[in-house]
Amino acid sequence: MAISASAVPPLSFAVTLSAVFAGRARSALEALAAIDAELALAVRPGIEHAVAHAKLGWWRAEIDRLHAGHPEHPLTRALRAAAGEGPDYALLHERLAAADLALAGFAPATLAELEALLYRSHGAQWQLAAEILAAAPGATAAAYGAALGKGLGLVELLAGRPPAPPPGVARPVLAARAAALLDAAEAALPASGRAAQAPGFVAAALARAMLASLARERAIAQAPRPPAAVTQLCIAWRAARRARHA
Repeated sequence: MAISASAVPPLSFAVTLSAVFAGRARSALEALAAIDAELALAVRPGIEHAVAHAKLGWWRAEIDRLHAGHPEHPLTRALRAAAGEGPDYALLHERLAAADLALAGFAPATLAELEALLYRSHGAQWQLAAEILAAAPGATAAAYGAALGKGLGLVELLAGRPPAPPPGVARPVLAARAAALLDAAEAALPASGRAAQAPGFVAAALARAMLASLARERAIAQAPRPPAAVTQLCIAWRAARRARHA
């Protein structure tokens, strides 16, 4: 169920790559990423609104079934089989809320509105991933996942993915906030919990590399591009090693 790196944007490749370092949780994270891809397809540009609403309605019911312990879709069944009963699958409703807002053409007008949207589109999913990796829900997983996901979402925005930045909020402000959120995520984890969260450390390290690349290329007026794949692999390996030897 892994997503092909050639089929997803640069940071999504980074997030997918991070699952390689998840050990026994890899299947669960790959299923979670695939569900996210399905929800993104449901509201892709050009789709008829009636069709999109029907798809989102079906997924809303499916997430309820997943939360109740009897999912029907192959991806949700795979997620449940791999992650068990402990995680709060209802967090996926936040991802659906983000899809609803995208379909409605919602555009955040302030940085606060943007961060609230990014919690729904990214933070809640990383919160769920953190619960899966830690094998338990809790305040630490919530704080870590929310900050990490919002930071990753901001980096994606800076790399050109939706949503558009709020009017009047400069790119350096967004970049600084993204870096601060990634730092806050790491700070939320005690040293004893970092090894289990190696995939998040990998995703954060790759996002920081993307931030550096975007800043450098903007300074010399080049089109933004991610670090080379080999560079990303090296960054990922070092980040996972740092997490496991904290």
